[in-house]
Amino acid sequence: MTDEQIAENVIDRLLLALAAQLNSSRGAALAARAVEALADLSRAETELIFGQAGLLVHYGADIEPLVTLINRISAIQRDETPEDAALRPGDEVRLVGELPENLAGYDETWLRRTVFIVRYVSRTLTVDIQSDLAEDYMIATAPTAIIELVRK
Repeated sequence: MTDEQIAENVIDRLLLALAAQLNSSRGAALAARAVEALADLSRAETELIFGQAGLLVHYGADIEPLVTLINRISAIQRDETPEDAALRPGDEVRLVGELPENLAGYDETWLRRTVFIVRYVSRTLTVDIQSDLAEDYMIATAPTAIIELVRK
């Protein structure tokens, strides 16, 4: 097993443990220190956490606790984003306009009909978006110019 595979396995275990703990707690709230640990995530950290959660769901993990967990993480990131921001983590969006090269490998019809969730908002006018975990686990970066807000 490579170091990368070991790291991914550890992240999987920690995500599953945190999701199970959240699922068993009353009110489904994260502890204050857990919120602190998940605040101010970088783009790379966001992609890794949400990508691994997506893989877990895709390959058969219990979806409900993981969805609850990632929604809580998105809420933490959303709270850190200015209220007047055009897009915030947790927003539901669609892709419109010319698709970027990094999405060329995906079916364009699927991309156009899919409602994505914003996972990360960059200062460089790009966002990281993720499809519904029950459908697919892709997470991709897209320019804000091709993003249409469906629901905040």
